[in-house]
Amino acid sequence: MQKWKIDVVEPSIDDLLGDEMMIPVMRSAGLSAEELRVQIRRVACGLAHRQMGAETAPGCCQAH
Repeated sequence: MQKWKIDVVEPSIDDLLGDEMMIPVMRSAGLSAEELRVQIRRVACGLAHRQMGAETAPGCCQAH
């Protein structure tokens, strides 16, 4: 199993989704890595909207 050095650099979403432990987690949730990425982007977009107090955040949600 890969050992993370979180105190040095935080892993990216791709690193986390590619980890061997995430495969059974995603499978049990009925999600693929791409479906989880899309959901994470939607959540991030919603948070950006709230922080900016605007209807749309620049560059956000245009691919959804």
